Amino acid sequence: MKQMMVAASAAMLAATPALAQQAPAEKPFDPYGDGGEEVTYRDPMTGFRVEVLGGYDRLEVNYIDGDTKYYDGADGIRYGGEIGYDVAIGGTVLLGAYAGYAGASTKRCDDVGLFTELCQRAKGELSGGVRLGLRVAERAQLYGKVGYASMPLEFAFSTDKTTETYAGMQFGLGGEVGLGSRAFVKAELVATNFRTKDKIYEGLNFDRRHAVAGFGYRF
Repeated sequence: MKQMMVAASAAMLAATPALAQQAPAEKPFDPYGDGGEEVTYRDPMTGFRVEVLGGYDRLEVNYIDGDTKYYDGADGIRYGGEIGYDVAIGGTVLLGAYAGYAGASTKRCDDVGLFTELCQRAKGELSGGVRLGLRVAERAQLYGKVGYASMPLEFAFSTDKTTETYAGMQFGLGGEVGLGSRAFVKAELVATNFRTKDKIYEGLNFDRRHAVAGFGYRF
């Protein structure tokens, strides 16, 4: 019996090297993947972006007399687009630049005489600036933006028309959520305070505020 056990053990030991030789070798790590190109991580919140935006728009003129604030304005629909570029600073901070163009249906007409009215209409607005974001998830961020905007305002009285260009600083807050690795949706609130020196609205506060949402894509 003892001789049989020794013989069986010897047979198992002899078979072990053969089995080891038949086992497939572990495939080494290939940084280029099956396609022959190097596989690298792409941050979904950085790079060049293009956006289409739309939402609510308001132009408002106001002034304060004593303890009372007087204001009047016009509402409309805002539509336009924005381009930008963002880079990551550390793991959570994002720094970017933007440039945008927007039109709007915002218009106001007032009767100023018999069969006569004065109309004001916002024309295409150009804007640009920087934004600073805080990453709250791998594909989501909250951000603040500061920039400069320029907007022509058309005045139409009877058959006469004239246009003044107003410019000023703009400030905004927004959020962005990624859809996959490149597409994203966003929403933001922006306020612009236009300078009125040497303009029709000189001495008054002239502001523009808009709330928009949109879809974007990063390249």
